[in-house]
Amino acid sequence: MTTFFGKARMSIFVCMVAIIAFTVALATTDAQGKSYKWKISQGIAEDHPAAARCKQYAKLVEEKSGGRIKMTDFPSGALGDWMEQIEGNRMGTLEFGLNAGSTSYDPRTNLIFMPYLFATWDEARAAIRPGGWLPRIFDELYSGIGLKVLGIYLNAWDGMAFTKRVKKVCKTPADFKGIKMRVPPIRIFEVYIPTLGFISTPIAYSETFTALQTGIVDARSACPAVEAYVMRDALKYWVATRDAFEYWFLTMNKDLWNRLSPEDQAILTSAADKVMSDQAIAAEKDETEFKNKLKAAGVKVYEVTHEEWEEGAKMVRKKAWPKIQEELLGSILMGKIKKYATKISK
Repeated sequence: MTTFFGKARMSIFVCMVAIIAFTVALATTDAQGKSYKWKISQGIAEDHPAAARCKQYAKLVEEKSGGRIKMTDFPSGALGDWMEQIEGNRMGTLEFGLNAGSTSYDPRTNLIFMPYLFATWDEARAAIRPGGWLPRIFDELYSGIGLKVLGIYLNAWDGMAFTKRVKKVCKTPADFKGIKMRVPPIRIFEVYIPTLGFISTPIAYSETFTALQTGIVDARSACPAVEAYVMRDALKYWVATRDAFEYWFLTMNKDLWNRLSPEDQAILTSAADKVMSDQAIAAEKDETEFKNKLKAAGVKVYEVTHEEWEEGAKMVRKKAWPKIQEELLGSILMGKIKKYATKISK
């Protein structure tokens, strides 16, 4: 009898040890985290800085996760154009994307192209930095369409490019009256460009070069220095009007984000902060490089003074901002914009 109970106690002890060992092993596995294989994509050419930032992000995440999280990069629109990628990102067939923002899902996302919001690089960098006011707003807006905004990619200032049909150098609203100006077929541009005095003509990007060459339009707006360089053969001069800023978004599927552990969320966020901060510095250098390329190609480059920038800002804020609020952003969002926008003289 004693032997029987001794054996029973031993069996119970062995079972308890096994259960404890299994629990410890399970806890260790959870602490180490799950392994993932994801896709990251962007729709721009592989030699564009955005492609390099995708690779940088994938590498950082893999390093920070100890190799648990691996991303395969699909550059140059391999998974579709930027709109198709955004839709795939929303649906979860594409886990991560680095693309221009879309205004198709929510009119408030026209904020992407808000005119005369900033005047300087430092102001733009302060707004989009980790913890800045713009990432919070865009994360809230994009959450409604199924995306998590991990960071804002500072791309470039918009400028205005003019053909030889425009005889004088145009830098302020007093110069703009009557000039046929191409605008992207995006509502916010259609609202504010005419308030500067231009005859506004919406034209898709793919048709813009031909429109400039044939005289359908005399100039184009929403034109960073790099795009002016691409279309240099149709241009006489380019003005750094700084009327709007172009920034893109590093996004991931919202449902996927919600399923991750806090530790993995922190890995993705810290890597994004590093990559987007690096880009915010590099973007200014890239713009300078393309300004120099424009000059070398025979396209004149002109800057606007702060006083000239304010002339445009005053006109647009007075005439276009109320309409933008009514049609697109709403009073609550516009209230935040007014709070943070560059102050201008009365």
